[in-house]
Amino acid sequence: MTNYLKNIKNKEILIVVLVYLVFSLISLISYKDFGVSIDEWELRIHGFVNLKYIMTNLFSLSTVELDRILQIPILDSYYGTHGAYFATFISFIEYFFNVQDEQKVYFISHLINHLVFILANFYFFLIIKDRYNNHIYGLLGALFLFLSPRIYGESFYNQKDIFFLSIFIINLYYGIAFLKVTSIKNSILFSLTTALCIDIRIMGIILTPIILFFTYLKNLKIKKTRILIPYLLFLILGPIITILFWPFLWANPINNFLEVFLSMSNFHWGGYNLYFGEYILGSHLPWHYTFVWIGITTPIFYLFLFLIGFFLISLRIKRRIFNIKDKSEDNDIWSGDNELQDLINYLIFAVPIFLVISLNSTLYDGWRHLYFIYPSFLYISLKGLYLINISFFKKSSWVVFCLTIPFLLHIGYQMVKDHPHQNVYFNFFAGNNTHLKFEVDYWGLSNKQAFEILLSEDNKKTILIGAAGPLSLENSKKIIDINDRNRLVITTNDKADYIVDNYRNWYGDNKEKRYKIPSNFKIYKEISRRGRKIISIYKKT
Repeated sequence: MTNYLKNIKNKEILIVVLVYLVFSLISLISYKDFGVSIDEWELRIHGFVNLKYIMTNLFSLSTVELDRILQIPILDSYYGTHGAYFATFISFIEYFFNVQDEQKVYFISHLINHLVFILANFYFFLIIKDRYNNHIYGLLGALFLFLSPRIYGESFYNQKDIFFLSIFIINLYYGIAFLKVTSIKNSILFSLTTALCIDIRIMGIILTPIILFFTYLKNLKIKKTRILIPYLLFLILGPIITILFWPFLWANPINNFLEVFLSMSNFHWGGYNLYFGEYILGSHLPWHYTFVWIGITTPIFYLFLFLIGFFLISLRIKRRIFNIKDKSEDNDIWSGDNELQDLINYLIFAVPIFLVISLNSTLYDGWRHLYFIYPSFLYISLKGLYLINISFFKKSSWVVFCLTIPFLLHIGYQMVKDHPHQNVYFNFFAGNNTHLKFEVDYWGLSNKQAFEILLSEDNKKTILIGAAGPLSLENSKKIIDINDRNRLVITTNDKADYIVDNYRNWYGDNKEKRYKIPSNFKIYKEISRRGRKIISIYKKT
């Protein structure tokens, strides 16, 4: 019997290893296919700003070589609202290994960013496996996260939202570990990952009060009092590591942290979002903006399971609250660590959305600022799948796995067809003519594919290209091979041979600020997926 169980365990481990080898192989095959997002040039500068600050203040080293790479502002005047350790690490690689071609810099950045996402995916697998004590559910969790079109596409180039999502998953795993066993070891790991989370986005602080509050209640319930030292250790180590990995805080930790924290709910951005065909200021969005974006950009299979899971968890919480009786053993809103994990993920999903709506926070480019709640969304979806399992299939997880695979294969097939434009995935709820109703390629990723079309079809030594929107073509062409890159010359629209339009318009109905397409230009090529336009190329006639 022991050998049989050991063989089962070995097979499960082998399957998990094979799954992540496949994930990694896909990454190595595809990481060069994606363009450069509009934020990446700014993040590259951000990395060098911090690298220069570290070299100057910690090691008293000359930064002349850094200044030769690009013009570097001083830290105090540049981009203090986001932590920069990932961008700084990429800048260090570029500088230390003397990577001179910017294309290679972006390739390195894309690959590492995605590999961190793969690592986070494994932690999500562990969270789900431990929750259900079942490798099959863990693998389904891993597949749900990997086969999420927008998340997958952005995991290569989105160093803000997806990197934050990745670190948040790892932080959640160690937060749950701290909740289950409030030890010194778990306190250190939770402190480290919390700090790394906050140092990417200040919203990373949201997990801390939730975990600490429920850890206290749990230990109070079982009358365990040996949590003081781990608690104190976390409260000391967390801030120290946060400051250590965020150079912006070094000069004045408290004031600078408060400055960033206060800016979180009062961030100013004067641009417009295209929402149901109307341009709306990012600071004046309707309350349903986030719900709609989640609803139109998430695979419907996951949405269906989520609604089941969310409804039943809500029902259970309501029932427990209204059934509380004094001096009763059931005088609690959860029973055991598993239900407590359900409650925590429920709150991680719901609380940020509530805060965004109640604070009227500025949002733009869909719901990417809230991507970090997506793992909890999938957690609740898997809860819905589990409830279907126990209701109809007598807990036969293999049956549920087999029934789920066709849906996942369909999602995977669509992702392959959409490649490398998974970042503009919409489900059928978005309807037709999506580019006329919602922001599509707000990152400018498809500029790369537009350039590749022109390079392959136009033999001129110099191709003059203009833009119909505010996204930087100069930035976009840096991902092109250097020999072809020199053939592309970005110019004004009146001098251009071609004009590219990815339908992004920060200026709303303020047409005079938009880059106009002259009347002597006609549609030459269009890139679309499943009938939805992503980018159009106009040619001078």
